[in-house]
Amino acid sequence: MNAREEWPVAKLPLIFHLPFASHNCGSTSPFFQLDFGRYLPDRGPKGWQLWAGATTLILYGFYQLGQSNKARVQQKMQERKVRYALAPLMQAEADREYMERELANLRREAEIMKDVVDEKGRPWVPGSSQYNGGQWMPRRIGHFMPKWG
Repeated sequence: MNAREEWPVAKLPLIFHLPFASHNCGSTSPFFQLDFGRYLPDRGPKGWQLWAGATTLILYGFYQLGQSNKARVQQKMQERKVRYALAPLMQAEADREYMERELANLRREAEIMKDVVDEKGRPWVPGSSQYNGGQWMPRRIGHFMPKWG
């Protein structure tokens, strides 16, 4: 058989009869030829289209970032206003607890120091300072509070 002659289809093995079998054969080949160029665009999107799409996406991202920043600032401002509104109540609560502890300490001090007198013969006064600074400072109520005196 010459190279120019057509192949008889009946003599080919069964696998070569399938339409997806494609080889680099000439036009006389019995195999199915698919022209991909007809279905695909030439080169894809143009450069300005890529640039415009990327720019649009970036601008939208920055817009979303700005909107989320505004929302976060507003949320923090609301939380701060609530904290400012509750601060006097929380301070009053802390002052009340401090006074209760201070009264309990004074009672305990009066019980412990009831028989103590100073060098001039005066009795101990509960709550009085053993220092002569004249400036009132609250007592240390916790182990980790700074020492003030």
